[in-house]
Amino acid sequence: MKKIALLAALICLVLLALPALAQETGEAPDLTAQCKITLSPGKYKTLDRICDRDWHTIYLSNKMKNPTVTVEGPKDTPMYGVYVCFGDKVTPWKVEAKHGGDWVTVYESEGLYAHEFAPLEGETAIRVMPNTTKQTTLCIGEIFIYGEGELPSTVQFWQPAPEKADLLVLSAHPDDEVLFFGGTIPYYAGEKGMDVVVAYATCNMMERRSELLNGLWECGVKTYPVIEDFWDKYTTKLDKGYEAWGKSATNKFVVGLLRQFKPEVVVTHDVNGEYGHGAHRVCADAMLNAVKTAANPEKYTDSVNAYGTWEVKKLYLHLYKENPIEMDWDQPLANLGGRTGFEVAQDAYAWHFSQHDQGQKNKETGKYEYFVVEPRESDYSCYRFGLAHTTVGLDVEKNDFFENIPVE
Repeated sequence: MKKIALLAALICLVLLALPALAQETGEAPDLTAQCKITLSPGKYKTLDRICDRDWHTIYLSNKMKNPTVTVEGPKDTPMYGVYVCFGDKVTPWKVEAKHGGDWVTVYESEGLYAHEFAPLEGETAIRVMPNTTKQTTLCIGEIFIYGEGELPSTVQFWQPAPEKADLLVLSAHPDDEVLFFGGTIPYYAGEKGMDVVVAYATCNMMERRSELLNGLWECGVKTYPVIEDFWDKYTTKLDKGYEAWGKSATNKFVVGLLRQFKPEVVVTHDVNGEYGHGAHRVCADAMLNAVKTAANPEKYTDSVNAYGTWEVKKLYLHLYKENPIEMDWDQPLANLGGRTGFEVAQDAYAWHFSQHDQGQKNKETGKYEYFVVEPRESDYSCYRFGLAHTTVGLDVEKNDFFENIPVE
């Protein structure tokens, strides 16, 4: 018992010393553990749910007027920022600070991003709440309170998706974008700094929204992804996959992506669904249709009126057998700490905690295999693609998705 008490005392001393150590190094101290946090009544009201750094747990208030998370900062240590990671779809929200006896709005958000940092000016008490007078709920996965100084690199400052993309990556689920496409996003977004839009067809679990954002940030993506919410039903059949999403709705969505973001190049799934997943098959099939349809002004006129038509120059499908190309994701990327594209993809997948115990049965061995970023020698290698559509000719060098396309 004495050893346990001594260990607890030592941990407290370390926590108390962290702000001082951070100030000495210029880093913003994480004050969360020292703050007094009060939650409005809710279904999941346990305080540690928003401070446990477990992306599976959330705080969800009751539906009510002005549900709040109230934070009183530690004595003599003012708060200079609050980083909020919402657990559900975001709505407009705000931060109020207590000035004297009054609560004053010090930050307002349109609710465009599920992870957002709100700067503060040395506040001692704040509250985070929806910016509405109607009854609503407040759902938060994690909250971080920072003191003065340089913020850690994990704090995300998202920018809106570009009006004109260089590359569009269509992923059936959060994590597919690194499992099967490997260094695609790290190389083109993180290393080359190109305008890359990542679109997800499904995101049916609250924690997966945070997982995908953390993973994309790891890859060097700074523009917010497109997150659709088609029903994630497992099937091995293309027609059943379309049935779950609605074929017309799926094609309209994919054509709309091309017209809205006007990508030069598109990368998406294997026509056979990698290990046979019907949703992956749908992404490949719908994109093959969309690259033909997006240039036709008579199809899906709503997106024509909103964005005009568009002709994609190149479409690559994972594992496509025609016009094959094998990318080299093993070169160090200077802008991502010297890690290779494959290593960055592995680090990004590490953020997808909910999927680490998921996998599929190997058809040959009959053994259950956990999902991994597929290595070069794998049957589902994240290095191998094929050119399924081109308006600029076939690849010759076969080492760059943008071969034959001038890039500014």
